Amino acid sequence: AQGGRQPLGQRAAARDLGGRLAVKACGPCTLCCRVLAVGELDKPAGRTCAHQKTGVGCGIYETRPSGCRTFECVWLMDPEMPHRFRPDQTKVVLDQDAQGLRLIARCDPANPQAWRRNPMYAALKGYAADTWGTGRIVLAVAGHRTWLIAPREDVDLGEVDSDAELRVVEGPSGKVTVTEGMAGLR
Repeated sequence: AQGGRQPLGQRAAARDLGGRLAVKACGPCTLCCRVLAVGELDKPAGRTCAHQKTGVGCGIYETRPSGCRTFECVWLMDPEMPHRFRPDQTKVVLDQDAQGLRLIARCDPANPQAWRRNPMYAALKGYAADTWGTGRIVLAVAGHRTWLIAPREDVDLGEVDSDAELRVVEGPSGKVTVTEGMAGLR
């Protein structure tokens, strides 16, 4: 991987000081229950799930929909990512697309600019710099707004779906332009 970072979608085997496999758990974090849309429950992004129980977790854990069963944030997937990046600490859920081409920082609606705070911002900029020009992009989503995080600038895309087909071009001057393939930016 570039810059010594592990590519998204691949797990590293991390061991604790005793040589045992270190396993992460959500613990008290339930931020994904707020920031993600869950189609099977007609739950829009940005609203706390009706089944989320404070201090307990999911009230329908055993029968939760497949979208919830299969979701793992990047913090859970990366055993080397420090505790300070756990979503309830940063107010940002790090997500990725199925192909590992998009790292998406999904902000807590109560903290829409959380992606701009360090250590999160430094990590997002670092990943953008490490992967720039490889077809991978970094996005931040806060409410209905989306930003492209590029190595030298952040581009406000306005209201665009984070799954939209985006074309990112860096001009000779270093200025980045982004166009949406299908419906156009709103």
